[in-house]
Amino acid sequence: MCSILNNKLLPTFMLAGHRGTRGLIPENTIPSMIKAIEDGANVLEMDIQFTADGKVVVAHDPYINYRYSLDPKGQEIPQKQKLVIYQMDYQQVRQYDVGSKHYPAYPKQLKLKTHIPELGELIDAVEEFTESSKRDPIIYNIEVKASPKTDGMYHPSPQHIATMVVSLLKQKNINNRFYIQSFDIRQLQEVRRLDKSIPLGYLTEEKRKTVKDQLDRLGFRPNFYSPYYKLAHQELVNEVQSMGMKFIPWTVNQKKDMKRLLQMNVDGIITDYPGLLHEIMTGKY
Repeated sequence: MCSILNNKLLPTFMLAGHRGTRGLIPENTIPSMIKAIEDGANVLEMDIQFTADGKVVVAHDPYINYRYSLDPKGQEIPQKQKLVIYQMDYQQVRQYDVGSKHYPAYPKQLKLKTHIPELGELIDAVEEFTESSKRDPIIYNIEVKASPKTDGMYHPSPQHIATMVVSLLKQKNINNRFYIQSFDIRQLQEVRRLDKSIPLGYLTEEKRKTVKDQLDRLGFRPNFYSPYYKLAHQELVNEVQSMGMKFIPWTVNQKKDMKRLLQMNVDGIITDYPGLLHEIMTGKY
């Protein structure tokens, strides 16, 4: 299986839109992904969850988030009500509006009525957009949201997740323009067991563990090393790159931090504002 790592599809710098363009458009939605591409992103970062009827959907939280969602009737969702996606069929999940409600954390977000998409649906929409607008093909960064504590409660087992996600991605005609990342090392280990050619990204916010300690625990060297951006310093970037991994910090939203990381020669940046990063990189800001 040919991957982004051994062909010419991997960009020199990976400008990754975090959940699309979360700063400006409701996160993890199709409009958010399209806006990220328009703003200069060449990588789309997104989170996945799983429904009771076996669908892979694009959402960060394991439940319908009351902070920015409305119920099928357009009403507020009570804070105490836990609408767990893994306990709902997709047709139920799809009825919730995840774009119309004001979200104080991102006051610049455009409000629009939109739904939680299936992963396959989102990929199809992005591919159609890039082809029709004659843009370069996009790379998909798929983050598996899972942990040992919530197996069977919020999501299937790692083995089941790996099989579902890899099967779906291979069915799509995207020339293997994807990689899978997670904080849960079991997800990376399972995908590697299933297909060693699939690129993997190690997400971390651990301050005290060395890269060697982390990789010893993982059991292999991933293709991408993605720490919380405040942990990044020149020695760490050099160490990671010397080991053959791409250094892609997350989630970088301030101009000064973007510039600092660019000076370190990181291999990419994950941001809620891909347009701002693109302007900095092209000298327009």
